[in-house]
Amino acid sequence: MAEVTLKNLVKEYRDDKRTTFRAVKGINLEIRDREFMVLVGPSGCGKSTSLRMIAGLEDITDGEISIGDRVVNDVQPKDRDIAMVFQNYALYPHMTVFDNMAFGLKLLKYPRDEIKKRVDDAADILGLESMLDRKPKQLSGGQRQRVAVGRAIVRKPKVFLFDEPLSNLDAKMRVQMRTEISKLHARLNATMIYVTHDQVEAMTMGDRICVMKDGNIMQVAEPLDLYNRPENMFTAGFIGSPPMNFFYGQVVPEGGRLVFVEKNDGNAPIRITLDDRLARLAKNYEGKSIVFGIRPEDISDALMVTHIDESRCLTAKVDVSEPMGAETYLYFDTTAHSFIARVHSEHKFDFGQQVKVSLDLEKAHLFDPETEDVLK
Repeated sequence: MAEVTLKNLVKEYRDDKRTTFRAVKGINLEIRDREFMVLVGPSGCGKSTSLRMIAGLEDITDGEISIGDRVVNDVQPKDRDIAMVFQNYALYPHMTVFDNMAFGLKLLKYPRDEIKKRVDDAADILGLESMLDRKPKQLSGGQRQRVAVGRAIVRKPKVFLFDEPLSNLDAKMRVQMRTEISKLHARLNATMIYVTHDQVEAMTMGDRICVMKDGNIMQVAEPLDLYNRPENMFTAGFIGSPPMNFFYGQVVPEGGRLVFVEKNDGNAPIRITLDDRLARLAKNYEGKSIVFGIRPEDISDALMVTHIDESRCLTAKVDVSEPMGAETYLYFDTTAHSFIARVHSEHKFDFGQQVKVSLDLEKAHLFDPETEDVLK
């Protein structure tokens, strides 16, 4: 079994002035056997540091790491039964593809026949059979990354660790390689931990995703659960492209209903009549500050809505229109702030045009502005 368990894991650094910086702040995480877990978050959130502690490349300040039923805090990296794929490939330029993939096994003094069999098997999985005699300089970026993955495969480790392995590839190659890594996980049926700052990679590859911010875990869930049921504003804003729109305002009673009124410093504010579900969530926030969140894809061009509900509509000025082919991203200006809608491309939208849009309130969220937690 290859579960990986992090208990109260802490990493601190000290500078020349003996000032302590806590990069990882006591996180707890259970990665299941044969799971593809993605650690995602902005730069500096602690995801790569956490991965390097699992690998044994960073000392642990406090807490515990277990791989299977063994605590590995004091175990050398080579004895942890893990293999790591780095962002910069880390290939030996003077060695062939075969020798790069075989190097670790040679150090461990595996028999020559066993080394050849493992390298040939890995080359078959990764489509490298015709490249075994080439040097890294003769390969494309994607091919070099496959060699780095192959070097990990031949070791047959309990756990694979990937530290932003696609960051150096162009957009088309990243799409191809993330598909190949997903196929590889299904074929090897191994535990994999993958670090990235790209939420599209996280959503398309992970069995579960761990969202991190400032050394803390914000939420751990399956991709669609993160998207549909975020637990806080950070997760809601980080997962999804374009990000969720947030409107800051108050809930006030009007005509027997609760209405969200945007804070707008005296200008004409956005007003949204809450449906029954949102009204129940907001019942304790009457007259108080609240945050209304809705994703761009849940805002539609009102002309495309068959049965329009005026209480769910608002009109705003187009600031920027970005045609994407089948859909268009509309950036609106409400005088208080901007928001984004992702609409169908049946119509052309011009700068300054006033457009009525309809909100799908069934998919909207409300947040406490102080804690930033979603209201449940």
